[in-house]
Amino acid sequence: MIRRAAPRSPEKAGARPTRKSLVAGRIVRPHGVRGQVVVEAASDVLDCLRPGAPIRLGGSGEEVRVLSFRPHQARYVVELEGVSDRAAAESLRGETLEVSLDDVVPLPEGVYFRWQIVGLRAVTEDGTDLGEIIEVLSTGANDVYEVQREDGSRVLLPAISSVVRQIDLDGGVARIHLLPGLIDGHQ
Repeated sequence: MIRRAAPRSPEKAGARPTRKSLVAGRIVRPHGVRGQVVVEAASDVLDCLRPGAPIRLGGSGEEVRVLSFRPHQARYVVELEGVSDRAAAESLRGETLEVSLDDVVPLPEGVYFRWQIVGLRAVTEDGTDLGEIIEVLSTGANDVYEVQREDGSRVLLPAISSVVRQIDLDGGVARIHLLPGLIDGHQ
């Protein structure tokens, strides 16, 4: 089974779970005069928003519902309950949108959000620590895990089943089978 990360917006992820929620995006500016806002994704969780979904405003902690949600260029236009005019939308500029991890739709087995993969330790089957996965790159054919080694060098590992043998989220580890030539000097 291919260990592929779920799709995300073009913006870099970087959101990390805080308590039981995840920062999904940041309100960039108002859109139009009816209270809609433009949101920049902070994680791939934002792609899972749908009308009716609860979301928390990071600054105030207030919970509101998403009334409408649609892609707009490399961002999203979102309508939130209780925000009915441009002035109200303007007052939310810079606010983060947080999603409860309990409200995130579970992914199929073997598929992970990027924020779940970033930060894992890449460890070979014999226990050699290759380093920390610092980014998940989309190449079209398959994702690629960028691993930063202890010496500061970086290694790119294809996120395919013959290389990524196991993802252990609880243990914080991605078990890696090194194919010949993946890392300089490895046969």
